[in-house]
Amino acid sequence: MIRAYWKASLSPAYNFFLSLVLLIGYEGIFRLTGGSLSERNLIDQWLSRLVGWAAPHEWVISLSVILLGLAYVYGIRRERIEMTEWVFLIMIGEAAAWALLLYQGLPLLTTRLGGSPPFTQLDWLSSDLWRSIAQCMGAGFYEELFFRVLLVEALLLLVTGFRPRTATAFQQMAVWIFSAALFSAAHFIYESPSTYAFLYRFIFGLFMSGLYILRGFGISAWTHALYDIYVLL
Repeated sequence: MIRAYWKASLSPAYNFFLSLVLLIGYEGIFRLTGGSLSERNLIDQWLSRLVGWAAPHEWVISLSVILLGLAYVYGIRRERIEMTEWVFLIMIGEAAAWALLLYQGLPLLTTRLGGSPPFTQLDWLSSDLWRSIAQCMGAGFYEELFFRVLLVEALLLLVTGFRPRTATAFQQMAVWIFSAALFSAAHFIYESPSTYAFLYRFIFGLFMSGLYILRGFGISAWTHALYDIYVLL
C-alpha cells in the first residue's frame, strides 16, 4: 500500500487536482466575500498587473492557470491514471504533518541561527477570517507554483543548457539555494527587511523546494497553505 501511495501521489493528475482544491477555495471565498485586489496573493497581484486586461475580473488568471494545468496533465503528460479518494486524503494528511513540523521546528531553528525574536509572520492577512484563510490557500497555490514549479524548473533549464536531466549535484544545490533566497527576498517588496525574517523565509524556502522535488507540487502547495493556517489560527 505504501508503494502504491508513493507512486500515485507523484502522478501529475493527483498533484493537479489536489492543488486545484486550494485554487478553487481561494477564488471562491474571494468571490463570496468581495475581497479586493490588494488582499490577493502577491503572485496573483503580479499576474493581474502584468495582464491588465483581466481587471477587475482577476479570477480569469486562475481560470487560465487551471486550463494550462489540464493541458499539461492530459495533453503533454497524457495522464491516464485512475484516481481514488483515499490517495487524496493521505496526501492531505501528509501535507498536514509536514506543515506541523515546520510550524514547530522553524522558529526554533531560525532563533538558533539568527539570534533575534520572531517577526510577525502573517501581517499581510485580511482582518476577515475567511479572507485570511483564502489568502493562506492562495499563498500555498501561487507561491509554490511560481517559486517551486516555475522558478526551480526554469533555473535548472538555464544552468544545464536546457538539459535538466544532466544536472549535477552542484547545479541542483545552487538552484535550490538561489530559489530559496529569491523566495525570501520577494516578501520584502511590501515590508521592511530584517535579518531574522530573511533567514526564516530562506529556511522555509529551502524546505519547500526540497519537499517539491521529493513529493511534488500538490503536497508542497498544501503544506505551505496549512502552515500559514496553523500560524493564523
